[in-house]
Amino acid sequence: MKYSLTTLIFGFAVFKMFFGSGNLIFPLELGQNSADQWVFGFLGLLCTGILLPFLGLFVIKLHRGSYEDFFGQAGKGARIALPLFTLSLLGAFGVVPRCITVAHGGVSTLLPHLSLSWFSLAFCAVCFVICLRDRWIINFLGKWIGPLLLSCLLLLFGLGIYYAPALDTTSLLPKEAFSDGFYRGYQTMDLFAAFFFSSLMFKQIQEKMGTEVDNITLIKAALKPSIIGASLLALIYFGFAYLGAHYHALSLGSPELILPTIATHLMGDKAAFIIGVIMIFSCLTTAVALNNIYARYLCSLFKIPNHFHWMLLATTVVSFLVSLFDFKGIAGFLSPILDISYPSLILLTFLSLFTKGYQKLKITGFYGLLLFMIGYSCI
Repeated sequence: MKYSLTTLIFGFAVFKMFFGSGNLIFPLELGQNSADQWVFGFLGLLCTGILLPFLGLFVIKLHRGSYEDFFGQAGKGARIALPLFTLSLLGAFGVVPRCITVAHGGVSTLLPHLSLSWFSLAFCAVCFVICLRDRWIINFLGKWIGPLLLSCLLLLFGLGIYYAPALDTTSLLPKEAFSDGFYRGYQTMDLFAAFFFSSLMFKQIQEKMGTEVDNITLIKAALKPSIIGASLLALIYFGFAYLGAHYHALSLGSPELILPTIATHLMGDKAAFIIGVIMIFSCLTTAVALNNIYARYLCSLFKIPNHFHWMLLATTVVSFLVSLFDFKGIAGFLSPILDISYPSLILLTFLSLFTKGYQKLKITGFYGLLLFMIGYSCI
């Protein structure tokens, strides 16, 4: 019974760590753009937004929770460069600022005159304080925030289905909707996050099971929470895509306002408070996890383990400054970077899963595809 409860807690923690800013926006935008072809769009999103991150979680488990060993398959330089690159995008230069802008979209329904800069300052201060107490992050996310968010969203989905208007027709072909969903899965950046979240979770499970447990047992123990987390994410993506498609006419404003607008229509003005809380906590918990991982990695990289507080302060300040570009501005500079880098990391993930050894093949494949994508983007 205790083991099952622990597995469930870790499963909710996986769900909550992934469920942040992009996950609150991109499935809704996908449904909004796909209209009556939204199911095909969802299937595309399922590939890159659920299945790929799940493979990322699994491949790090095969390396006993060491993302350095995984990235090192692309060469000695990649062992340092790739974690730094991906964590910088997940941390202060990408996802964390994006979390701030989406959370501001949630609170703007309650406090419409609150500026992004003042909100971002308060958000970053809270994030900084919570990161200083990182030992209880997983338990807190799994026991309280994950189940609470899931309950609120299931209520919203139920009302959305019950009152759903007819779907608008679109000229979009099924393959075009699938392609749109596939691309939006890139934008969530969940494959990047999977490498580091899996490492964090694996180490936590290892601490609970003891150092004497064998690798196969550890992998099996870590796999179950990953399946739970991935299943919950798929359920939420499906619900968001459905809402975006059926309530297309209501949600034509800024991306971060789509969910509050739909919720207010379905549940009245009081829904603004509920959805505001959901969006703030969703973004805060993801930002806390990513900011904590990024700051600790930089401390390790620069060999200053005793200066975590200062490094955390620095990453938090950078996150604040980047957040001032707003959601669309952040998405604008992230998009071309992801177009170039994502395919190579997908290839490295598959090669790591299905080949043992063959490092020259992995190095050639990784850098060959990376150079191709750079050349293709310049055309």
